[in-house]
Amino acid sequence: MAHPLEGDHENRLQIVSSDQTESIIMTTRVLALFILSLWSMLVSADEKPIVGAIRWDAWTGGSITQQVERSLSPLKYQSRLPWFANIGKDGVVSIDGGDQTVMDQEIDYAADAGLDYWAFLLYPESSTMSTALGQYLGSSRRSKLRFCLILKNTLDLPEAAWLRERKRAIALLQEPGYQTVLGNRPLVYVFSSKGLPKRRLQEFIALARERELNPYYVFMGWHPAADVKKAIPLGFDAVSSYAKSNSSPAFVDLANSVKTQLWENAVNHKAPYIPLVTTGWDKRTRQDNPVSWEVDGDYHKQSVFPSKATPDEIASHLDEALQFVDQHRDICEANAVIIYAWNEYDEGGWLAPTRDAKGFPDKSRLEAIRQVLGERR
Repeated sequence: MAHPLEGDHENRLQIVSSDQTESIIMTTRVLALFILSLWSMLVSADEKPIVGAIRWDAWTGGSITQQVERSLSPLKYQSRLPWFANIGKDGVVSIDGGDQTVMDQEIDYAADAGLDYWAFLLYPESSTMSTALGQYLGSSRRSKLRFCLILKNTLDLPEAAWLRERKRAIALLQEPGYQTVLGNRPLVYVFSSKGLPKRRLQEFIALARERELNPYYVFMGWHPAADVKKAIPLGFDAVSSYAKSNSSPAFVDLANSVKTQLWENAVNHKAPYIPLVTTGWDKRTRQDNPVSWEVDGDYHKQSVFPSKATPDEIASHLDEALQFVDQHRDICEANAVIIYAWNEYDEGGWLAPTRDAKGFPDKSRLEAIRQVLGERR
């Protein structure tokens, strides 16, 4: 028969042993979670920001094309003409980017430069402004470059058309090659000059949810601090901008205003943010030959616009934006950048090739950003 103290001693040893085992298991779990968390941060930090450019497709024929033809026809603006434009012997400018070969070549241009996606301004399917999107979707080369949508004109349609176009937009979010962020969330930009479209945004969100989609909604405004206060309660995940105007005489001043008034503003107010990169802002074309949709634009009173950016200035600005995302992952959770623009030729913002004096594509801007993007991939 064991002595009572001996049995008690054995029990105490078993209790101590059990406690030690539980402690080891708990320590192991905590350590495992720490390692997993550290690994996730390292993987996230190693991911390069995705870079996209805005498409405004007024170059495929129709009444809008006729108006931008007129705005770019003066000799002093012809250096901005799209690479596929023609100048007749009589000096008359004609622009027709409606051929599928144009889109196929543009996909190659963008992909070769290192862009990840295009952000298409969405217009009604029947509009000539939707021709380019249709060509992209039908291109055999589309797998080289992803795409996403900017909801703007769609949100202002009459009710019957809105119901139809809303359904179309949701279907586009499910297309192969649609740009996603944060795992599998379709990237959706919303830009409205008439204020936040509350009801229609809520209807869009509800329909997306019914389709088991969880888009990442980004409101394109003008002031991150103010925009985020209005946008987040409505269901937006982040803010950004479509473009940035400026009346300084040099492009570097425009780029600096983007950094201080947009990027730094977002940091100071901890606004979830996708940084804008600008390639220019010069609407003298539309001052000289006004377009029907901007008859009362404030820029008509503007006397000074930023100078035309050099390819190196654009590349430097883009590089700074990529560094900004790397340094501010807390607010740049989508790990993305948006460039104004791929083809806003007559507004002064473009990356796509222009027509040089000999009629060949001037790809210098794309070649410059390829140096930046190539080094980071």
